[in-house]
Amino acid sequence: MKQHFSRHIQNTKGVLFIASFLCLFSASCTDETSSSPSCLNEYDLSPLLANYADQVIAPRYADFEKEFSQLYTGGSVFLTSPSIENLQSLRSSFISSYQSWQYVAPFDFGPAEKHFLLSTFNNFPLNEGKAYADAIEKNLNFSSPDDYNKGLPLLDYFLYGIGSTDQAIIDSFTTNPLLAEYTQAVLDDMKDKLTIVLDEWGEYRNTFIANTGTQDGESLSLLINAFNKDYEFIKRNKVGVSSGVLSLGFTNPKEIEAFHSELSTLLIKEAIQSSRYLFKGNTTNADNGEGIEEVLRTLNAKKNGINLADVILEQYLKIEDHLERVNGPLSLAVDDDKEDIIDLYNSMSEQVIYIKSDLPSVLCVPITYVDNPSDSD
Repeated sequence: MKQHFSRHIQNTKGVLFIASFLCLFSASCTDETSSSPSCLNEYDLSPLLANYADQVIAPRYADFEKEFSQLYTGGSVFLTSPSIENLQSLRSSFISSYQSWQYVAPFDFGPAEKHFLLSTFNNFPLNEGKAYADAIEKNLNFSSPDDYNKGLPLLDYFLYGIGSTDQAIIDSFTTNPLLAEYTQAVLDDMKDKLTIVLDEWGEYRNTFIANTGTQDGESLSLLINAFNKDYEFIKRNKVGVSSGVLSLGFTNPKEIEAFHSELSTLLIKEAIQSSRYLFKGNTTNADNGEGIEEVLRTLNAKKNGINLADVILEQYLKIEDHLERVNGPLSLAVDDDKEDIIDLYNSMSEQVIYIKSDLPSVLCVPITYVDNPSDSD
């Protein structure tokens, strides 16, 4: 991974004074959320961005690259020689890779956004009919980010759901080599996109650290927007859509992430932990670094008289507590434990207020991504 990233954190001396500018949120200095000083007028962002680049983003990508490399190798072995043993080994790598993906999903800016890494790896729910038809028709073009026929969701279907038993799954690949050809093409597509993103991050890293403003397009804004966009994706796509809260109470269990492998609850737990660690600026070993949390504490930002950082961290704990009450995969829990899932979703929705409204208001960072119909959906 050293060829992709420089792990050297540049030391900074003195304080970089960022020019004062008009606060983009008129309520930031007057409502119940306040800070002093406001809008990062005298906050040196260079160490913060260096910590995120070198101690958060780079190591997470390195971990994911390692896990995916094992998945890619295991996939090639299985597709060449389908067997129970090779299927089980491939599934183990698949689970580890899907877990690790949750920790790089929030970085949908810079090279990852440019090359559609998010849609390459995790467009779900999979369009199973299209995926199977594309395999049979040898349609191996994965360039459209709007297609749901590839990535980890495709492997979830082909490795767990294309047959009723493990042997039936193996037989599907043995009797129809087009499935193997398509699966290998999907693996190749993921590998190629990941390699490009990692290579470009090696150059983008210095640009990211040097871009110390807070306006649209500058690094803190990119980070805060990606952090929020990822969190809303967790809330809506991983929980809300399947739970029925968005469809008049009618649950949609097949719309869940990793439906066939039944990993949905595990992946949500990983995604929430990833979001919490990102807020804190934690390394992959959960060591504390300079993160958004520290910025809020330095600014003494308050929410109803309580430190805003503490409010956000407490809400993460509440969400994780709700997740611990979920028994089994979410595809079953949305019907069997409906009240618990609704409570989980409501708890996640409350966090949106703190991280998408209060947090950007304090930092005077504009939220610019095209979001869901409403924060309460």
